[in-house]
Amino acid sequence: MSLVFNVRRLVDDCGGVREVAKIMGKSRTAPYRSMRTNYMGTNVLAKVLEVNPSLNLNEYFEKE
Repeated sequence: MSLVFNVRRLVDDCGGVREVAKIMGKSRTAPYRSMRTNYMGTNVLAKVLEVNPSLNLNEYFEKE
């Protein structure tokens, strides 16, 4: 059993692509790339958690 990080759900829960791009300090293509690859670096996750401190990242790991 392996786990994958559901970036799409995280982006949706954080207000969508535009809001996450703003948090990241990047263009709107950056969150789309993260959703396509299901990868979000720890520096980006830290920024997201600064804005949304009540997020539980464990909820976004799902069985593949």
